[in-house]
Amino acid sequence: MLKNKLLLGSTSIVICSLIACTNLNKQDKFPTLEEECKLAGSSSKQCEIFNLKDLSLDEKENLMGWVYLNGLDNIKPNYDKAYYWFEKAAKANNHEAINSLGMIYFAGLGKDKDFQKAEEYFLEANKYGSKDAKLNLAELYRVKDFGRSPDFEKAERWYLLGVQDNPSRAYEGLSKMYLDQENYEKAFSFSEKAAELGNPEAQYNLGVFFEQGVYVKKDKKQAKYWYEKAAKQGHLNAINNLNILRNK
Repeated sequence: MLKNKLLLGSTSIVICSLIACTNLNKQDKFPTLEEECKLAGSSSKQCEIFNLKDLSLDEKENLMGWVYLNGLDNIKPNYDKAYYWFEKAAKANNHEAINSLGMIYFAGLGKDKDFQKAEEYFLEANKYGSKDAKLNLAELYRVKDFGRSPDFEKAERWYLLGVQDNPSRAYEGLSKMYLDQENYEKAFSFSEKAAELGNPEAQYNLGVFFEQGVYVKKDKKQAKYWYEKAAKQGHLNAINNLNILRNK
């Protein structure tokens, strides 16, 4: 236990003639941004992305990938399309797209999990300036997955490098790493740092530390305090634990 901005209109229904539909079938499985817009309809999210004036082509492709990866409103997640758009954006060295390709292989989203490919994409994304890649590398090395043991030395190195980009997430990651090693003193210390920066997972973990008396003395008041902090950010486990504490 211890252990982008799219407010878009509704999609219109596109009815094509027999000739038009035949022409569409002759296109590649995944079209250009302009063709994607035409296929989805003028009021679609795809057209909204295509018509954005302040984004470069690769930024639009990356955003299209994000929409298909996560789903948005009436667009359901489509990992094949997400991969296609991220790959196109990555060819222009878009670091966000490269990082997302790494996440696809890390999490096995439409592709088999692949440690080597995830690592390669994260390293490349970091080279091009991604602010997420360092910590994704740290997570990659921390977890026991891909048929390999964790590499805590590498994980710690990348977490510490990631402090400059996202200290809250980096400290919370270090806390998890030390929990994995049952070093509760360091786990508590890094949880505290992350919690003070507003990280809800770290706030929840501090609540667990205080509720269960792990490393610190049991303190119901402190446990409630940190559960409440995390619960206000929608942390479901914190909400559950807080309700249990209140009913004791």
